[in-house]
Amino acid sequence: MLKLDGRISTLLDSFYKYLLAAVLIFIPLYPKFPLFTVPFTYVAIRAEDFLIALVWLFFIAKVFLQRKITFPKVTLQFAVFFFISLVSSLSAILITKNVQPLITILHYFRRIEYMSVFFLIYWAGRDVGTRRYFVELALLPALGVFAYGIAEIYFGAPVISTMDSESSKGIALVLRPGVTLNSTFAGHYDLAVYLSMMLTFLMSFTSEAKSWLKRLPFIGLFLLMLWLFMQAGSRISLIGIFLSVGITAYYYRQYLLGFIFCCLITLFVVTSPQYVSRFKSIFNAIIHTSQLIVRPVYAAVATPAAAIVKTTPDAPQDISTNIRLKVEWPRAMRAFYKSPFFGTGYSSITLATDNDYLRALGETGLFGLLSFLALLFAIAKFLLQTVRKVSGIDKVIIVSAIGIFVAFLTTATFIDVFESSKISILFWAYMGLAFSTQSK
Repeated sequence: MLKLDGRISTLLDSFYKYLLAAVLIFIPLYPKFPLFTVPFTYVAIRAEDFLIALVWLFFIAKVFLQRKITFPKVTLQFAVFFFISLVSSLSAILITKNVQPLITILHYFRRIEYMSVFFLIYWAGRDVGTRRYFVELALLPALGVFAYGIAEIYFGAPVISTMDSESSKGIALVLRPGVTLNSTFAGHYDLAVYLSMMLTFLMSFTSEAKSWLKRLPFIGLFLLMLWLFMQAGSRISLIGIFLSVGITAYYYRQYLLGFIFCCLITLFVVTSPQYVSRFKSIFNAIIHTSQLIVRPVYAAVATPAAAIVKTTPDAPQDISTNIRLKVEWPRAMRAFYKSPFFGTGYSSITLATDNDYLRALGETGLFGLLSFLALLFAIAKFLLQTVRKVSGIDKVIIVSAIGIFVAFLTTATFIDVFESSKISILFWAYMGLAFSTQSK
């Protein structure tokens, strides 16, 4: 009987490990095709929802048989965040009554689903061999993403976007000339964030290699992924890449390598018409705004008041920044003013805020934002305390996690990355993998 239990336990461990591997491969490669929509809502159920549920079933069976489980150090922070989020959702449904109850509850459980992958990976990565397997496997889908990007640009491969409610129904489109490249699974911002994570891993692997000959394959892959990143045209994710490269160079003491990588990124940027155009639009908007502030002062001194003719020249516009400053961010602040402690609930400020911190403030209030920041602070504290204790593949994992963490938090100031399902799942998976380096 004991021998049979041992075989079943081993079998469950194997299924559990390979199902998680399937999650890491499936998430970045499979488009956001909705399997079906929840009745009376716009919330779609997708294949990855069932895949993650299947992993949980195997984990529960494994725990039931083995009867042992340990929790990571940030479990309390996760629990507090989930509790505050639940109170916020109930407050929105029962007190402010400004949401559709079913949609709010679905949004709440979806966030639990994304973040639960942290624990699944943590419990799986108990030995260094499994952790190596996961981190090396994470790079494999990036090649598929690159190949599909080439197919989108040059061969008219279908694009499955989620940039608006109509496209998110799973409509297959074709990439038009001059339009930013979409990922295999969502929009161009998602592609940029995903590639920033892969570029961070590649930088860490390059730094870990002991000779330039061994570094060449990783540098080659870095250049391929960097070229693809440029097609996505995300400015805030570009800042995240510079930060993650600098952080990796610092922890590996590979300053020359970091300088070379930063020069390569800069070279790609200045030779990209798309990036030059987007940065130019920001520069022109700043210059125009400055002129509007300064010009009236000089005009008032040099010209009698009656002679001043007020003119408003056509202002250069940076559309995405304008939408954030004039529509999305003020909307989040209005929600906060309406219910400052618990917010107005998930889904109450539409699908996009383009700032995860303001979104948390508007939807879950001050308590929700503080609980979320406390969770992020606990993760940061763990990573910074652990980085000097590890070596080999575990150092690659921890240093990459720090770089990804910083890039993610930077990007969250202009994009709702924690609500972007596939990107969020991968983020929590990599953080869970980092915590597994200290699991017992």
